[in-house]
Amino acid sequence: MPAGGSAGIMTAVGDLVDRLFRRLRTLFGRVPAAAVPARGAAVRDLRATVPARPAVPDLPEGVPDLLLAACHPNGYVREAAVTALGERDDVTALPVLALRAADWVPEVRDRARRVCARWLDRAPAEAIAGLAPAALALQARQEGRWLAQAVGDVLRDGPPEALAAALASEDRRTRRLAYTTGVRTLDVDHLVHAARTDSDLPIRVLCAEAAIRSTGDPEVARRLLTSRTAAVRAEAVRALAAAGDTGPAVEALTDRSALVRATAQVALRRAGTDPATRYRALLADQRPPRPAVIAGLAETGTRADAALLRPWLAHPSSRGRAETVRALRHLGDTPRDLLLPLLTDEVSSVTRQVVQSLEGHTLDEHHLRPLLHPPHPLHVQRAAYRLLCAQGVWTRISVDLELVATPDHALCGTARSDLGEWLRRDAATTYSVPDGPRATELSGLLAEAEPFLSRESTRSLRFCLNLT
Repeated sequence: MPAGGSAGIMTAVGDLVDRLFRRLRTLFGRVPAAAVPARGAAVRDLRATVPARPAVPDLPEGVPDLLLAACHPNGYVREAAVTALGERDDVTALPVLALRAADWVPEVRDRARRVCARWLDRAPAEAIAGLAPAALALQARQEGRWLAQAVGDVLRDGPPEALAAALASEDRRTRRLAYTTGVRTLDVDHLVHAARTDSDLPIRVLCAEAAIRSTGDPEVARRLLTSRTAAVRAEAVRALAAAGDTGPAVEALTDRSALVRATAQVALRRAGTDPATRYRALLADQRPPRPAVIAGLAETGTRADAALLRPWLAHPSSRGRAETVRALRHLGDTPRDLLLPLLTDEVSSVTRQVVQSLEGHTLDEHHLRPLLHPPHPLHVQRAAYRLLCAQGVWTRISVDLELVATPDHALCGTARSDLGEWLRRDAATTYSVPDGPRATELSGLLAEAEPFLSRESTRSLRFCLNLT
């Protein structure tokens, strides 16, 4: 804070009292005599309430200690530390200066901003490397926009070395801003390299689009066809197809990524080719077919193609089986008798797909209940539990009570939470009660689970199940 800050406040207090007396003259034509002696007392009393500027302890000499002082809770200490750091030519201070440039105290903030501005003007490359990560991380703060804007201005209008420093930064925000700002100035090789290797997905996509757009050379797009990023491969396929080369689109029909397949399918349709025909041919030729072929036929085919896919529920790879279940569901074909055996698949991804396909079916509860328990693996138990709960409210309550009464079961906690959720949310809108054998079953299960339930839960369940 500026020297003499307390004196400035006292001056302001005196001005306030003077304005008060001027207002009295306006109202009464003069200041009441009784108020005159009070003027000096009022000023003295008000001045007595103004705290004196606290003494700032002696600051350390070393930069590490000054960095700690710049984070002190006392604003005067932070201000003094920022001033001292501004007098030292040490880049290690830049992140803390960036933090203080967004300080809530105006005097601290202004001093830090002046120091940062000097760094950006005098040594832009070093300043960008030290300030940009913190500035961009803090830009959402109330006072954080100034430094982020200053960094962006230097990247846009400053020397090339500043942009180069930002492009080489390990901070993804800094690199992202640098590429967004300077993408038009970068050569194609740099863009292709970044599109293939940068760790940040938005940067890879940005550079791929810029590289393809900058020259219009199909060879640039071909270099990106082998990228590990689906969005980059898709952009390369789209660009080549737009240039009249649909060969990569044909190859991309069997890409692992749905985004790339969709791009290829659109490109081939525009070229007058039906991608479903190509998928059917591949399905007939490949034994076993690649999972992407199964997925692609579901994406482009009709319900009649479900008959071609059903045999591959026995695909030798788990991904092939999971993709077949998903593909059949996409085509509106969920054959219960064919899917139920896959509930016990050794791979959880297959089981999850089966559950999604069977949730709308009415299933045999007596077939599913044995799957709730060992020796079936946990993912099979979870699948059986989810399907049983979808069979109706009393089946759901029955399964929950059975599992709650088995405290060492892996799904006991899940069942207890589900039972509590039903009591809180759904019980009040369940307008029927169990009867006959189901009521007898639930009564017995509640008696077994009672030692593991709270008294309130037990009482509520007895009431809701009409077992009182």
